[in-house]
Amino acid sequence: MTIQTPDTDAAAAADFGALLDQYDYTMPSKGDVLEGRILSVDDNFVIVDVGLKRDAFVPRADLDRMDEETLASLEPGAVVMMVVLWPHDYDGNLIVSINRALERADWAHAEERMASGELIEAEVIGQNRGGLVVRVGRLEGFVPQSHVTSIGRGVVQDELIEAKKELLGETITLRIIEVDRVANRLILSERAARRVARQAKLAELTVGDVVQGKVVNLVDFGAFVDIGGIDGLVHISRLDREFIQHPSEVVSVGEEVTVRIDGVDIEHERLTLNRAVLLPSPWEEIENHFEVGQTVEGEIVRVVDFGLFVSVPHDLVGLIHTSEMTTAPSAQKGDRVLVHILNIDTERQRLGLSLDKVTVEEWEAWGYERLAGEADEAANSEAPEALVGAEVAEEMADSEAVVEAEAEPVLLEEAPMETSSVEAAEQE
Repeated sequence: MTIQTPDTDAAAAADFGALLDQYDYTMPSKGDVLEGRILSVDDNFVIVDVGLKRDAFVPRADLDRMDEETLASLEPGAVVMMVVLWPHDYDGNLIVSINRALERADWAHAEERMASGELIEAEVIGQNRGGLVVRVGRLEGFVPQSHVTSIGRGVVQDELIEAKKELLGETITLRIIEVDRVANRLILSERAARRVARQAKLAELTVGDVVQGKVVNLVDFGAFVDIGGIDGLVHISRLDREFIQHPSEVVSVGEEVTVRIDGVDIEHERLTLNRAVLLPSPWEEIENHFEVGQTVEGEIVRVVDFGLFVSVPHDLVGLIHTSEMTTAPSAQKGDRVLVHILNIDTERQRLGLSLDKVTVEEWEAWGYERLAGEADEAANSEAPEALVGAEVAEEMADSEAVVEAEAEPVLLEEAPMETSSVEAAEQE
């Protein structure tokens, strides 16, 4: 029988201490990340085996910060990551945080997303003077006011506050533009996300494709058309085959239109569209309506140094060169005239016209017919507007020189009235 004495107890304690010294053990420090297996879960603690001399405790306060889905996953046997909060509390316990480890994973994920340019969906959970607060995993991110696309620039204070309140609870698409773990700073931008999304859609488009779209805005220089979430510009010169003063002459907001993609600039986020090229061309059937030598009525739509542009039926515009208008040197924009078709070039889409080739009889018949048709209007006017046709007919009837010009064309430098014609065009 062995009798225990104080010396014997001291020796046993020394042997146990020696055994502990032989055990490879490193005391964890605050902030260290540990991996462990859950041993038990109760209302106050989650106890985790971390492979050390003692188990780790996850306090109730840490559990309260977790969402229901995460809490439901905490069951005996589950492997979890933890961050050391206190290597030992007053009772010598190892206190850890699962929530802090999850936040670290979210920071790492945020850095990866920022580097890749990936877009994320985040719920607006708050607002302050400078912008919006959003939930990104277990992190809170900030969206500066200038980066919120639904808030227009120059909004007054009361409207601004109301606009931000209306966004609470909404989920918006964002791009992460800054991550700073040390400063606990996570900045996002809705405007940058829109830019990325637009560039991605632009990359999917092909020049030459014909697509359907809706007119969303009209400006002096053209119309903006939405072709499925992305707006493109149809310049005013590409809206119609004929010259127009304003886009509203041919399209309206909300109208469905068919357009061709003429240009895609991903870097500058520009989309160029064309409507006119898809419209029926009057040149395709011009020979069914006109022939060389024919005389038709038209309206002067433009005066230039080298002649007149005249609009004729079937949406066609032809040119009267100065050498073909010596009989009407004072013609102005808006005048109705008779023109003689000199030539038709369907390949180059050119229509050559002449005033000089119109006969006296044609001028007289046309001029007096128009006068008769407008007799009522002329009777109510003290000074009815003179018609170019009537003037020309009178000049041609009274001037032998002009009649001779029908047989032998007058050269530009030989026509003394030509100078006044050019001056009139310049003044126009």
